Amino acid sequence: MLTLFTINTCKSFGCRNLGLPISASADYSWPDYRLGYPALHCRACGSYPPLFDEQQFNEWLSAHLSAYASENGHFCPECYCNKTICYGHNPRGTQRVQCRVCKKVWTPKQQNQRKIVPPERIETVPLIVPFQGRSAEQKLYVLLSFDAASGNILHISTNFTQHYIGETLRYRWRGNIEPDLHHSNIVTRVDMRETQFLRRSQFDEIQYGSAVLKRNARGAILRPVIAAHGHFRVLSLLFPDVKRHVISHECFLRGAVITVWADLFRQRQGELWFLEEEINDSDINIPWNFQGTTQHGWWQGQWQLWVQKKNRKMVCSLTGGVSNNAETLSLTASRHFIQWLYQQTIFTHSAQLSAGRVTQILHSLAHDYNEKRVIKETGCGSQK
Repeated sequence: MLTLFTINTCKSFGCRNLGLPISASADYSWPDYRLGYPALHCRACGSYPPLFDEQQFNEWLSAHLSAYASENGHFCPECYCNKTICYGHNPRGTQRVQCRVCKKVWTPKQQNQRKIVPPERIETVPLIVPFQGRSAEQKLYVLLSFDAASGNILHISTNFTQHYIGETLRYRWRGNIEPDLHHSNIVTRVDMRETQFLRRSQFDEIQYGSAVLKRNARGAILRPVIAAHGHFRVLSLLFPDVKRHVISHECFLRGAVITVWADLFRQRQGELWFLEEEINDSDINIPWNFQGTTQHGWWQGQWQLWVQKKNRKMVCSLTGGVSNNAETLSLTASRHFIQWLYQQTIFTHSAQLSAGRVTQILHSLAHDYNEKRVIKETGCGSQK
């Protein structure tokens, strides 16, 4: 039986319907075309989140999660429960795992996995990476999530998928890329990005560039919003109780995080922050100075401006988080990894490789990066 995942739901913090599926609230009406696209109208808070084809989403996500679980063994590929035990070995001597809930037994492809330590704060940013498709310089949408304290990579995903997808989940390039925002004034940059959201056909329908696979290539390119829901669903199964999230300034990342951890946010036990940074000197080690607040965008979010000599950051609480926490927030973990990533020759040649191969390389490099960090921190490297 297909496990149902909620994607069509109210995504407004503070609303009584946050995270509740269509069948669970009399406040919903659908489809509503008031904003020019089919939406779910929540009468309790007045929001209009876009509607998705839930059957197609569930079919893809079930395959995505089962494949991840079979590969890594961190949760069950059948019921997705993260309570597992070692269950002997197969005839080749490889460790088997059993789910404590549904009793499913399987052999993870990756063995000797280090125990995952739950993070106090997850930091997530996107990255656009070129690949070789039907023509040169096709682009993948990549999501990177980190333990903000340790700097370890928790999960990497791209919007390339090997699984079958319905047509409503497929990324459609319309030839009108959203411009990169490099305004010298960080406050203006935040405002421009909010304006950019409003210019989309719907809030989550990003146009980030062409992403056409080679003719007859296996797999497909997902809409980034779908990839984001899959990305955070994996993280929520690994870390169901994490309460603090920092994300790049992208509205559909907010929607995916708040949907996946809706129970915590509905109980007001979670914090979700937008963060925009401008780091000109990463060696500065003095306190940040608060400069004031401004309001931006459709939702008139309140952003705090902080300055640290040549560095500036804008922080926006999306779920009523403690304002004093803003000073400690950063995207340092992602910045360090991305700098390291561009020093890796195999990555810098991604434009010559297929989308599937680039995805594999990113996972491999993430593993190497984490391993090198462990060796550096513990001093366990071999000596010759």
